[in-house]
This record gives sequence, structure tokens and C-alpha cells, in this order.
Amino acid sequence: MPRYACVCSYDGYDYMGFQIQKDLPTIELEIENAFLKLLGDKVKIYPSGRTDKEVHAVGQVFHFDLKKEIPPLGILKGLNAYLPQAIAVLDCKRVADDFHARFWAVRKEYRYSINTKERNPLTARYSPYRYGLDPILMKEALTLLVGCHDFKGFASASIDPRKSTVKTIECAELLEEEGKLVFRFIGNGFLKYQIRRMVGLLIEIGLQKEKKELITEILEKKDPKLSRYVAPGCGLCLYRVDYKED
Repeated sequence: MPRYACVCSYDGYDYMGFQIQKDLPTIELEIENAFLKLLGDKVKIYPSGRTDKEVHAVGQVFHFDLKKEIPPLGILKGLNAYLPQAIAVLDCKRVADDFHARFWAVRKEYRYSINTKERNPLTARYSPYRYGLDPILMKEALTLLVGCHDFKGFASASIDPRKSTVKTIECAELLEEEGKLVFRFIGNGFLKYQIRRMVGLLIEIGLQKEKKELITEILEKKDPKLSRYVAPGCGLCLYRVDYKED
């Protein structure tokens, strides 16, 4: 069976995450329904990762198998014809039969946006509003997250205990834009809620309500109860996924 990979973008605000959940709107359900309308047959898709409720993407990757060869451009145009406005397929290509969107990924980039200018209902679903943040304090704290660490303390308490919680963050920086702060994280993988918990604590540090030393304590003690701050999902976006051949 020929295997394909697609890059897609989506506004996740009105969805309960990527993964299919019974009787709930999800990105995966919308894409698989589009395949059903396009091909008249069920197609199972496999993403690079499962984004949470309200989380967005501009570079999510998923792969799938078809019963016969179809030109990638035909798949791209066909899916976009049936997908809702909140989801778009940006690219489609034939890949190796053993390619896997999740297991072949070597690097992911996430960005978290915060509106610091003024309340704006038109951007609130993509960039939550916070004021009074000190960028210098947050930049100093970000350096503590770079490197190979056990991030169990920043993860959801419900993660599979059989899986490793050791991850490597290559880049953790704060970009200052007009009326906006953007956290940029690049690493070999991230745990459930990890980025939102890190950003949640960084915001408290920026508000001078917590000290950067709490980051070190969480990494050392590996206790999720210490990272009690969780930033809203709507500010987070899966920006890019890199693969071996890239």
C-alpha cells in the first residue's frame, strides 16, 4: 500500500485536541471524514504528535496508507475541498513505506504567544492577554530549561510511567515583537502539558510572583505538583516538525 505524508495547519480553538474522542470535535475526526468523502473509504491517519484542546498548528505532519496510488496534488486539493475552514492541508507527498510521522521525527518546534499590548477579542483565541511581564527575568529563567533533563515535573500526572520523561531542549528563547511576546522551544520531543506548564511558570516569574530557582527545583525533584501553573492551550502552536531526510 502506498504511503503518503501531509503537512497541515489548523485553528484548534474549537476542537478538543487532535486525537479522536467519542462524540467530540477533533482535528483527526475532521481529516478522516474528509478522506471518507473524497475516497468513499476509511483512511487512518498517524500524526507526529497529538496536540491538546485549543492548541493550534502551522506545521503538523501526518502519514497514511492508501489502497492505490493517487497523485499527491489530487489528495491535497481533494482534502481541502472537504475540510472546514479551520483546517488546511499545505503539502502532500509520497514517502517511504516505512516512514512514520511520529517515530521518524527528530526535532519539533513549538511557539507560545502572549498579547502584552491591550485586550483584543480578535486575537484572544491565538494570543492570551497578560500585562506587567518582565522579559529580562523570563529570558534568564529560560536558560535553565535548555539541555537534556528529566521533565517529569513539568508533565501531566497522567503520562504513561513506562515511557521516558527525559527530553532535550535545544532552544528556549523569548522573542519580543510589537505588543507581543513569543516563547520559542525547539527539542527532540515534548511531554503532555510540558510546554504549557513551563510557560505558566515563566509567566509567574515574569510577574515576579515566583523565582527562577523553582525551575531547578522542579527538574531536580521531578514532582508535577510543584509546577501548578498551566498556560492556556490557545496560545500554543506546533510550528514545525523536522525529519531525518530534512
